[in-house]
Amino acid sequence: MAAPERGPVSTARLADELGDALPPAASIPEASFALVERVRELVTAVVMTDASAEERAAAAEQIAAITDALRSRQRDAPIFLVRHPDGRLESMLQAGSGRLNPQAPPVEWTHRPTEPPPGTEPVPAEVRARCTFTLAHAGSPGRVYGGVLALVLDEVLGVAARAAGASGMTVALSVSLTAGTPYDVPVEIVGRYTGSEGRKAFASGEVLVDGAVTTQAHAIYVQERRSG
Repeated sequence: MAAPERGPVSTARLADELGDALPPAASIPEASFALVERVRELVTAVVMTDASAEERAAAAEQIAAITDALRSRQRDAPIFLVRHPDGRLESMLQAGSGRLNPQAPPVEWTHRPTEPPPGTEPVPAEVRARCTFTLAHAGSPGRVYGGVLALVLDEVLGVAARAAGASGMTVALSVSLTAGTPYDVPVEIVGRYTGSEGRKAFASGEVLVDGAVTTQAHAIYVQERRSG
């Protein structure tokens, strides 16, 4: 699915314009998710390997062959939107939580309300997710890299704004790292819509480990101007 040729546009705006042209989430084959999981495992293996130079060279050749095969059939643009039966929109390739993007942290939504119809007033909304970060997300010893936490919080807070009906593009994000967030341990991420001012929407959230806050974030999202 090719994105229109124009300037920056939010995912929600694009989804509104595509309407019924969006494919259903159920149309994605399980093999697609299995491929993503295998690639994530590969990345972790590459990060931790102590293989010999010869073994690394042989692996690089095998990976190159697979890459060439996958590259022979590519999308026009790095965007793939689907619609769930309840009307909820999901962006499958984006870097924050895209389930078909092996580079995205493996975020799983535990509470994600359906966004209200376009053009309606924003409503209170809170979303919750969990994520087990891997060794590939490490920063300081035993901890997740702060920039990865900022990435995930931007996504979760943005989804909270969209669930409220106040979506837009990120224009500001402030993150406070109050404690270390471990990898290989399930953590909870919470995001909530906190209000609007004109085209601006505000959201806040945090990462929690065993109920204790390790990272906090505040974000501002701006809705595009609509003509007409």
